[in-house]
Amino acid sequence: MSKLSNILIIRLSSLGDVLMTIPAVRGIREKFPDAHISWLAEGPVGEFLACQDFIDEVIIFPRGDTMKGLKKGNISRAKKAISPFLRNLRKREYDLVVDFHGIAKSAIFSMMTRGKKKIGFGDMFAKEKSHCVYHNRINGPNKRIHKVERNMLLANHLGYDNSVPKPTLKTSDDATVYADNFFREIGNAPLLFAVNPFSSKGTDFKRWPMERYAELIARIHHELGEKTLILWGPGEEEEALRLKEMSGDGAYLACPTNIPQLFALLRKVPIYIGGDTGVMHLATAAGAQVIAIFGPTDFKINGPYGREHTIIREDVPCSPCKKRDCSDRQCFAPITVEKIVQAVNVVLKRSETN
Repeated sequence: MSKLSNILIIRLSSLGDVLMTIPAVRGIREKFPDAHISWLAEGPVGEFLACQDFIDEVIIFPRGDTMKGLKKGNISRAKKAISPFLRNLRKREYDLVVDFHGIAKSAIFSMMTRGKKKIGFGDMFAKEKSHCVYHNRINGPNKRIHKVERNMLLANHLGYDNSVPKPTLKTSDDATVYADNFFREIGNAPLLFAVNPFSSKGTDFKRWPMERYAELIARIHHELGEKTLILWGPGEEEEALRLKEMSGDGAYLACPTNIPQLFALLRKVPIYIGGDTGVMHLATAAGAQVIAIFGPTDFKINGPYGREHTIIREDVPCSPCKKRDCSDRQCFAPITVEKIVQAVNVVLKRSETN
């Protein structure tokens, strides 16, 4: 492909999907080192993307203010929120628009841009007929491949032909200081473990039971003499406090964090335990060894990327699934605390030999 001056990446949210897109974008940067790369995102993940040196500009879709105006019937408020965004989106003529999201909304944004060429996924991966707006539509060998490898298909199409990049991600200096201050406040205790028992709103079906996390934290404390850092996000503090109480003396409660601050915390904790969430992928990016507890969701598509990580799951006939109201939960029932403790011991022994 000829030299490109301006490239727009479209990958809106969530945190996990953004993080699984970054290697492909890093590959595009290596292929086109002199290009101006903009990234269209939404929500708090934009603040983290702005810390990365291989991205020149982050354009944020003001979804919150726009939707508030529309839901209240206040068209002028919605227009006031979205008009500056649209001007910013259209201020450049892009040589290439790459839509990693592949839904109707991202396709609409793609059509709104002044883009000479637009590429995205074909009907194997794209949803809501979004593939119809692209000049080039990319499919893969099969549908059930990891999202990192799926996203790399677009980078490969653009001429990047090396192995999957492992970009060194950055955070802000303020976030690093914030994390340092937290660890200083708890006595600069070296922590080996962090857990995140939560999942995004409306996805409780992905959560391993809270009482098992409490038992796990207690066993780590009693058997290994280590305390565990309990991570939490907006709206989760009350449950996190309850988990700390259930765990006895074996846990610290993390401080409130945004994504850059959470990344700074995770860089200081070498082993992370949690379910299928964006925070799991953030821990992977921070360099932690991840023990991922998977229930209904597809570990082949969404698992932590890399051989150094451990996935704990049960091969039950109904998994993977997206049945949010499942009362049976056969996929989680056999995953005992003992199995996680065994995985922890394997990771610790592996760390000792490296």
